[in-house]
Amino acid sequence: MRKLIAILSLGLITSCAIADGAEYTLYRTGIDIPTQKHDETLRVHIATFDATPLKNVEDNAKYNLANCEFAQETFTSSQPHFRNYRSNAVSPGSIKVKYWCEKGRFKK
Repeated sequence: MRKLIAILSLGLITSCAIADGAEYTLYRTGIDIPTQKHDETLRVHIATFDATPLKNVEDNAKYNLANCEFAQETFTSSQPHFRNYRSNAVSPGSIKVKYWCEKGRFKK
């Protein structure tokens, strides 16, 4: 009985594992609010795409990359507007945040 439980547990753990190489992560540059400046050195994690709806790693990687690039385009097309906290004036399009996708899970 213990062997059966061990085998079933191993099978469950193995089936839940995400295949390496299918993940993509979306990052962006940052904004330094007090100075109201764009900081290109910041690397902010937005999302990790790690879905595995398909049968092989290559197809899952293409699927995740397509979703990451779609999110990148969506975020890029709707750039943030900065509201000056001193005067309460809105500066549309004053900040150009850069978004990009990288293969793999989130890394600092």
